Amino acid sequence: MRTIDVAPLPLSELESHLDEVASHRLNGGIEAARVLLEGRTVWTVTPSAAAGSGPAETVAPLVGYALGLGIDVRWLALDAPADFVRVAARLHAGIHGDRGDGGKLGEKQRDLYEHVLASNAENVTEDVREGDVVILHDPPTAGLARSLKRAGLTVIWRCHLGGGPSGVAAERAWAFLDRYLEDVDLVIVSREEYRPAFIEPERCVVVAPSVNPDSPKNRVLDLDEAWSVARLAGIYDGEPPFEAVPFVHEDGRPDAIRSMPSLAGAGLPVPTGVRTIAQVGRWDRLKGAEELIEAFATNLTALPGDAHLLIVGPEPDPNRDEAAAAYLGEVLDRWDLLPESVSRRVHIAAVPTYDREVNATVVNAVQRVADVVTQRSLVEAFGLPVAEAMWKKAPVVASAVGGIQDQIVNGIDGVLVDPADASTWAQAVADLLRLPQRAREMGLAAHESVRREFLPDRHLRETAGAIDRALELHAD
Repeated sequence: MRTIDVAPLPLSELESHLDEVASHRLNGGIEAARVLLEGRTVWTVTPSAAAGSGPAETVAPLVGYALGLGIDVRWLALDAPADFVRVAARLHAGIHGDRGDGGKLGEKQRDLYEHVLASNAENVTEDVREGDVVILHDPPTAGLARSLKRAGLTVIWRCHLGGGPSGVAAERAWAFLDRYLEDVDLVIVSREEYRPAFIEPERCVVVAPSVNPDSPKNRVLDLDEAWSVARLAGIYDGEPPFEAVPFVHEDGRPDAIRSMPSLAGAGLPVPTGVRTIAQVGRWDRLKGAEELIEAFATNLTALPGDAHLLIVGPEPDPNRDEAAAAYLGEVLDRWDLLPESVSRRVHIAAVPTYDREVNATVVNAVQRVADVVTQRSLVEAFGLPVAEAMWKKAPVVASAVGGIQDQIVNGIDGVLVDPADASTWAQAVADLLRLPQRAREMGLAAHESVRREFLPDRHLRETAGAIDRALELHAD
């Protein structure tokens, strides 16, 4: 496993976004957590720390704030070969009710899974102590539970997935994971309906994810800064107002966005003087990028003539993430088939991931300069890009699926649409483009919704409560 360095975050930064009641609740929860965790180390293990990884983006601020409070927290990421990543992708797809690449989850894949995790466990079992707590994130880490429990740790498995239909794909994914979850003291899911059927209700708690308002992906950028980043990145045409935009890495190092290498993608840059409908997300078929292109292409007459579609995702490593690379290829193939009158209004950008914070800052800028942000996911356990766009006061049109339905009150702080109804999606987007005052009011309401429900103060308190519950179950 690899240790991921995170700089401590001062709680004052988070409290600056809270009202008096929320701040009081947070401080009360912190004191309880300090008592609970005194003398313990909390280990958190994610499959990856790469840009675009939802678990990593959720974990980073929680670790930073905990360190800032003097709590001993360590973040580790798996070391895993491409074959393991391929198996993990099948599990991920299966839990969402999708067959993924159609590959097997048999004994050969189980042997590989267990061998890789055994090797990773060897790197950490000498450092952990009896009484410590470990939070394992998503299917790739579940197989670590047994060895860590034998070492005397309280084991929590945090599943960020869910929302897909039941069926053969889901059943085979859960059948693969079942034996590993027997050694887990507590399971955390994002919605009650995401609880695995074989996990008893008393051994499961619900904790929704959160977004860090001060991370590179969400920190305030004024419009000149945002346009500078979007143009320096090569996504938008035009002269950037600034030659460089400074930012700070999560480990505390200062840096700046400057002119970047040419991006992979199609139809770049977005021309000046147009309005954009932007979607941000991984290259995963469940994010609905191809369906979004189709919805845009078949409903051009419902949209203003200067409306352009921009789809942005992390540049996949074909040697590490074959599924993402293959799907990006499918999206680009779909773009190639568009008539020129449509393709000139559709833009696809794969942003490099050599630096997670650079990638995040580019995404931040794209969501801030977009006129409407959309998320046309087919399945979504929780829409991090949705919450991030809402925090930036962007008007959002998103699929009424999974956790997105908990994030948006339809017509108040965003618009929910059936992912199968392309014409309704186009009309909702057109209304926001044609009624800028309504779009602004919706964006302000969205920002307030995220401030109340989806910032790390609530997430920290609920995670501490989950650890308390896990320690009780471990002791029984």
